[in-house]
Amino acid sequence: MTIESLLDEIDEILEEGKSVPFTSNLLLDVNEIKRVIEDIRLNMPDELMQARKIASERKEILTAAQNTADGIIAEAHKKAQELVQEHEITKGAEAEAADIMAQARAQAADIVEGARTTASELTDQAQKWAHDMRTSAGEYVENIVALADETLTNSVNEIRRARQSLRAASQHRKVEK
Repeated sequence: MTIESLLDEIDEILEEGKSVPFTSNLLLDVNEIKRVIEDIRLNMPDELMQARKIASERKEILTAAQNTADGIIAEAHKKAQELVQEHEITKGAEAEAADIMAQARAQAADIVEGARTTASELTDQAQKWAHDMRTSAGEYVENIVALADETLTNSVNEIRRARQSLRAASQHRKVEK
């Protein structure tokens, strides 16, 4: 069950509440509402699992970036060795190899930095989303519980007033007899 479906279930419970005669109040199944709230609490860790998954994906992105960087560096080494073998002037080949190595290192650093930035942004977004979902669900449940509490309190007060009116009417009849 998703939190969204559980919140829909609370809406259904509120819609199915029985109207209290002579008031605008509803009688609600408090145990059913408590059960749904407990289900919401049990389903909350899904968002946390999503945040963990994103953190794991971040690690995979960094590993892939490092592997790509290592591949670029290895290719640069290979190319540098080939240049030395192909050219008669070793100094020219060494200079070119050094340039290739510098470029490869710069590219690798850029790739790793970009991957870290992307992974960090994804992690931040996931954490914000999970926090927002928990906050929204908590506020919604708190509002529902407060509404249920207010409705129940009003119902009890209505019952007490009705009993008081019945007692007063009964005593009034006894006095008249």
